[in-house]
Amino acid sequence: MLSLSSTAASFSVRETHMGELLAEATSLPFIEVMADNFMALRGPHYYQLQQLAERYPVVLHCVGLSLGGAGPTEEYLKRLTHMANELSAIAISDHLSVSTIDGTDLHDLLPIRYDHRTLEQLESQIQRVQTQTRLPLLLENISRYLAYRDDLIDEGEMLAELNRRTDVGILLDINNLYVTAHNLDDDPLVLLKHFPLHAVGYCHLAGHERRQALLVDTHGCHVSEAVWQLFQQVLNSMGPKPTIIEWDNQIPPVVTMLRESAIAERILQEANYG
Repeated sequence: MLSLSSTAASFSVRETHMGELLAEATSLPFIEVMADNFMALRGPHYYQLQQLAERYPVVLHCVGLSLGGAGPTEEYLKRLTHMANELSAIAISDHLSVSTIDGTDLHDLLPIRYDHRTLEQLESQIQRVQTQTRLPLLLENISRYLAYRDDLIDEGEMLAELNRRTDVGILLDINNLYVTAHNLDDDPLVLLKHFPLHAVGYCHLAGHERRQALLVDTHGCHVSEAVWQLFQQVLNSMGPKPTIIEWDNQIPPVVTMLRESAIAERILQEANYG
């Protein structure tokens, strides 16, 4: 578990936010940053990130570990560990997915097969990252648009077994849960049934868009009312957890991110005291 208040709410900081956060005395319990944007470990934005890390606890969120595939390259893992040490990061997170094939970045998060062979592969890569970084590692459920016919176990069972074997934590993305349930014609709370909720370290909230019959996880708009409602339902089952607002496209100013974070904080506090 992360050493944060269960009602802590904040947002994923992008480069456009950094100058404003450094100029203002903004109070935030923690921040999340996209580690892959700073792998050069130098430059003006990385310098700003170092300054922000002096003010706020930092979670490094990744898209390049590709834990469901061959895992990260040695160079990627070396740079990630160096960044984590320089920023005194409190945790690292990535997705239950494949993001590289034969050393080529896919610039997307592909779903994995839920079977025992993939489970063994994930276990090995998780342990490799944990040994190198020596930080809590959390896995995020991705938005899915299909299911493999030869899946043998469900997503929650996969995460529960990985948690049992490796003590890996869970980054529970409520928007992804909602999008997946819609696209696979399922109930989000049924999908959540086997998730190891005790292992959830923090949550994500983000926006999605409808494209014909599908919902697409665009991270380019406000959190929908349906996802806010699902967030409340999930918290009623597991209790409050630190929460991050994500916004990756058409990124708004800090004031908008703070407003979304304030809504999340209110819901977290209601779950805590209600």
